[in-house]
Amino acid sequence: MRNTVIEFFAHQLNTDPDIFNETIEALEHITGKKKVLEHFYTENQEKVRKTLGHLKLTYPTAEETYKTIGKEVKKLDEQIFELLDRPHCTTNEGCVNLISSVLVLHRDKSGFFLKRKVAERLLRENPPKNIMAELGYSSVEKLIEEEDLFEIYAALRFIEERDWLNSTYIAEYRKLTKEDFEVRAMEIRVLEMTKWRKVTEAFVGKKLHPMSHLKELGLIFVVPSEELKEASTTYLFAMTSHYIDEVNLYSSYFKHHSQESNFGEKVVSAIRGDVPEAKIAKGDANKWLIVQRYLFKENPGDIRLGSAHINPEALYHRGASHTLLKMGKFVPALDFQIWEHTNYVAVWFPTVSGKQELVNFNFMDNVMSVMNDRKFSERYSYHFHEALWNKIFINYFGVEKLEDVVIRHLLQGWFDIRKI
Repeated sequence: MRNTVIEFFAHQLNTDPDIFNETIEALEHITGKKKVLEHFYTENQEKVRKTLGHLKLTYPTAEETYKTIGKEVKKLDEQIFELLDRPHCTTNEGCVNLISSVLVLHRDKSGFFLKRKVAERLLRENPPKNIMAELGYSSVEKLIEEEDLFEIYAALRFIEERDWLNSTYIAEYRKLTKEDFEVRAMEIRVLEMTKWRKVTEAFVGKKLHPMSHLKELGLIFVVPSEELKEASTTYLFAMTSHYIDEVNLYSSYFKHHSQESNFGEKVVSAIRGDVPEAKIAKGDANKWLIVQRYLFKENPGDIRLGSAHINPEALYHRGASHTLLKMGKFVPALDFQIWEHTNYVAVWFPTVSGKQELVNFNFMDNVMSVMNDRKFSERYSYHFHEALWNKIFINYFGVEKLEDVVIRHLLQGWFDIRKI
């Protein structure tokens, strides 16, 4: 039977309370765990109380809360910036220093990735004409011989035409087999701004941050920015950790499916970030979607956002927050208190006009809001929503099961909680 706790979380998730109630009933039936959501609600309220106490806020408005959280982000960013010896990511050296500091906090930095010789073969068979023209090469053999292979791959999707990438290059990935992959170390690259200026321009136009990755290559790369934004040190620190966790999980995904006849298709699906249609789970409370992108960025009204689902992206951000917590244990002066397990916590506050607005304590939402100088009305919230869906699943099944489900069912795009 529907209750106020169901209403509370359904409202935060922008989903129908009756459908959400059916989802919770199905979870309770399968796991035998009762009152989980009620306990979760109580824990969240206690976290809100402690967080507001730490922020020294008493009956604040929504705007005041948001502004104060922003000040905490800036304070933390200054602390991390000084702790890491002031790593300005406006230069290659500064970016390398920042990334290196994150790597030492991660033990697992190798995985099951595309072989270097296979990556070279694919370039020979499908020469990247725009990159060759940009760098002044008439021969693809000369390009491979004189340029860094991983920098070339990082530049592909920003310099080459989309039609060529999809119809020619990605099509070749469908032919990949287990023999084309190997266990090796991740690769980290910082692209030199002058040489890869077109990449920098294209990258800044498409993304809100100067960092990305290639799952199949085990590659994480940074494009230094001439503009130093507030909270950028914290953001890049967290995103480096995020991408390390993401590359690790997809490595497990590739290895798990490497024996299958349609392995190449599964590699392509992972690269594209395919998400199934909502109708797959419609009317069945036991079916959950796997949403491997932030759909909110593409369409805030996407009906799949209101369907029961898990999101691997939110899992990586969870790991990034844990990395910062780990660093905080070594450096007690690092003030990470309000961010401790609050990625899925939010509460309604009255605005100055008297309207109720939801303010969340999600780390990445608030860091990005500061970095991109977002007004209260423009604040980010999509990381919070996805973190909350994940947390609800984790409360019933655990984080290890979430990772396992992603690895086994990513291509299918959905799973039945009765069969996991």
